[in-house]
Amino acid sequence: MSDYRKIPVLIVDDRPENLTSMETLLNDMELDLVTAQSGNEALRLTLYADFALVLLDVQMPEMDGFETAELMRKNPKTRELPIIFVTAGIKEEYQIFRGYEAGAVDYLMKPIEPAILRSKVRVFCELFGQRRELRRIQAELEMKNANLQESFQLLEKGTAQRIQMMEELRQKDQMLVMQDRLSVMGEMINNIAHQWNQPLNQLGLVVQQLPIHEEFGTLTREVLTENTQQAMKLIKFMSQTINDFRDLFKVDKKKITFSVNEVITRTLSLIEKTFEDQRISIAFQPNGDPVAIGFPNEYSQVLLNILLNAQDALIEHKIEDRLISIHSFAEGERSVVTIADNAGGIPEEIKGKLFDAYFTTKGSDKGTGIGLFMSKAIIEKSMKGSLTVQNTRGGAVFRIYI
Repeated sequence: MSDYRKIPVLIVDDRPENLTSMETLLNDMELDLVTAQSGNEALRLTLYADFALVLLDVQMPEMDGFETAELMRKNPKTRELPIIFVTAGIKEEYQIFRGYEAGAVDYLMKPIEPAILRSKVRVFCELFGQRRELRRIQAELEMKNANLQESFQLLEKGTAQRIQMMEELRQKDQMLVMQDRLSVMGEMINNIAHQWNQPLNQLGLVVQQLPIHEEFGTLTREVLTENTQQAMKLIKFMSQTINDFRDLFKVDKKKITFSVNEVITRTLSLIEKTFEDQRISIAFQPNGDPVAIGFPNEYSQVLLNILLNAQDALIEHKIEDRLISIHSFAEGERSVVTIADNAGGIPEEIKGKLFDAYFTTKGSDKGTGIGLFMSKAIIEKSMKGSLTVQNTRGGAVFRIYI
């Protein structure tokens, strides 16, 4: 298990007994838990400390969770701070949408299932730890670069100075390799978090239904078996997600012929619920049954990266009628997939850098710039195809040709 002892998590609830209960549930993770009993107190705390996550109660007097989250999103220091709402009273769909509009990344329904709570907290602690390590390495790189500038001025003073400079260059290359590996790890964890979000919620619902059945006397053998089978199916899917991401970087896999439409359908199932919550419509229009030769899991990861980038663009530009259109068809013996959004397109000044390593428009604490770079490498180097992007009148269109 990772070491979370130095990772701060903020818990906000106006009732002391709820704060104590939450601290008890998270005690075995040895987090640096900080508590607040009001929205105003939480806002003050976030100004002086960097938290990995805020567990925020919705129903509070004076300033409720929605208002607190909205104020956090307006402050540049806390704009990207992950917030999970904790509530027992939200039942209407519009209230859930309001929470996501206020900046929530997820919900926890009371009574809280300990395993689900710890799983969700663990994901954001891992992301926080990765970002903190990247910032440390970047600071070291900046120091190394400053030292190199001074070394260049001493080049003409002799061979000894040149040898010293070469050693520093070697160390810089080692740091860059380490940063690249950490960036890829961060991107993988980020995508796993996206894929786990929906099954974690579903697993929580399955577990929470059992006490309800027991209370009303409907907990039959058939109900228990059905819920157990559904829970195991979700757990198996989450385990397979880890295996798929681990396989992504193996070099000893064999290419196979796979159905492009089947991979698209499977990928869409991973994000369908999340996109519904964010009011993003997906129109998938297959034309025939194109096939490709390559690695279906890696192909799915490319699709996922493009879809998640489109999601971010639609939300960032506050598009009302959010739409992503996917077309698949064959050109001779090759398969073609186009993914189009209506987010307004990619600015011309950055379109040429979109597939560069480490290039991102999301800020260093939200994106590493690895996603599209890796996607292009997978399609063009691993599968000998092409991945391109162009603007249309309504947005951007990515084209995958294999």
